[in-house]
Amino acid sequence: MLKRAMYSLLVIALLAGLVLLPSYLPSFSIKVGESTKAVQLKVNAKNLTLVCPGAGYKSGGANGTKVGAFDRIGQSGVDLNANLPAGSKLTALPLAGVGQAGHPVTVASNQVNVQFSSDAVAFTVSDPTGSAQQSSKLIAASSYQTVSSGSLVGTLGAACQRPTAEQWLLGGNTNTGRESLLLLSNPAATDATVDLELFGDQGSIDGSGLTGVSVPANRTTVLPLAGFAPDNGVLAVHVISKGASIASWIQQRTVRGTVAAGADFISPSILAAKNLSIPGLLKRGTDAASALIASNNDYADLTPSLELFVPGNQDATVTAQVIGTDSKTFGTVVQQNVASGKAAGVSLPGLKDGNYSVFVSSDQPVFATVQFSRTDATKTPATDFAWLPAVETLTTARVVAVSNSAISKISLANPNSVSVLAVVTNLSTGVSATVKVPKFSSTVYTADPGSVISIRSDQPLAAALVADFNSQIAVIPFLDYRNVGGSLSVLIR
Repeated sequence: MLKRAMYSLLVIALLAGLVLLPSYLPSFSIKVGESTKAVQLKVNAKNLTLVCPGAGYKSGGANGTKVGAFDRIGQSGVDLNANLPAGSKLTALPLAGVGQAGHPVTVASNQVNVQFSSDAVAFTVSDPTGSAQQSSKLIAASSYQTVSSGSLVGTLGAACQRPTAEQWLLGGNTNTGRESLLLLSNPAATDATVDLELFGDQGSIDGSGLTGVSVPANRTTVLPLAGFAPDNGVLAVHVISKGASIASWIQQRTVRGTVAAGADFISPSILAAKNLSIPGLLKRGTDAASALIASNNDYADLTPSLELFVPGNQDATVTAQVIGTDSKTFGTVVQQNVASGKAAGVSLPGLKDGNYSVFVSSDQPVFATVQFSRTDATKTPATDFAWLPAVETLTTARVVAVSNSAISKISLANPNSVSVLAVVTNLSTGVSATVKVPKFSSTVYTADPGSVISIRSDQPLAAALVADFNSQIAVIPFLDYRNVGGSLSVLIR
């Protein structure tokens, strides 16, 4: 009984202490403040890099029979124009094939100059201050190579490209006598892993080896598309890179029997859209081509063709209008229903010699490109071909360095319902000319050999340079190169 009483008194004392204790302790308060505000930091655009494809590849090694062997043939020429601000520097990095030694490339800045290289090359403008305004006025480069080596004969041409993480390439052919090689060049200091999606005229193409393709740092990887998609007359290739941004091309060549009959590079397409402009269909040698087609059906691809691909889930109704530059060049109109996920080729027959542009309209976003040929029966071989890409319509100045070894013409395509005034400036001489391009039409303008040409306009306009190397052709679109800077929110805790 006594213990219970003592326990009760102890509990009462403890409770009293808890009640009275706070009055003997110093008072305090808790203040809840606002969360830390993010700091806005200005981020300069990364240095501008352009990658050029290098010389053409010959398959099969020395005797043409070795599987998986791809060797460069000769050297490509790069017409380069750089206009660098003070403190900037231009460097060149060769991107040799995997397991191969790179060949050094030297550059001279702030002038037009032709570089020669067998490897793909990455030209980079180093801009420590971030003061350079990125565009094709800062650096522009085009790659050309006229090849005459056994089964690879023709002119390979391409605009050097800014590497990205995702690209679509439309074109190519893996039928008998046709070869398509996918070239993947990585200018970064880190390795890239590439996944591929292939689509042919029957739809999506599945197979092993399309994912996890390794493109090591500062290297070029070559893949024969016939290994994944044999016997396809047209291909759409979706390239997705992880780890580093890359550049890509398809090298396409044609052999008829034992006679090499043309080659070209296919460059990545612009974004799929409902309206696309394709300048540069400068047709020559129509009568000679017709005679060859009549003699052998293997020459049927001398007729120009429009290649289409619908990347979405809905089929598209596509209309293409081929419009000449004057009343003597009658064009044509074709309409095609294109199933989604299937690459399609549409013939453009009946075009006589003349200068044309192609305007594509669709009820769904599409990719589009045109293949056309040059035929000269007095030459051996008598044919070559080029791929005309859809070109982004812009008003800002775009620059192209013109080859000194070709007859070059500029094709301007106006998709607008109003006339466009284009200012064409020869930056080498400072001479400018104002060219009026009527609504929904095209105009052709001659470019001086070895010049640097700038084009700007008061309305969006597409432009391409068509270079004729003694009846072998290449087409270079006018592009505007830029990486985007901006502001970045950083939360410091």
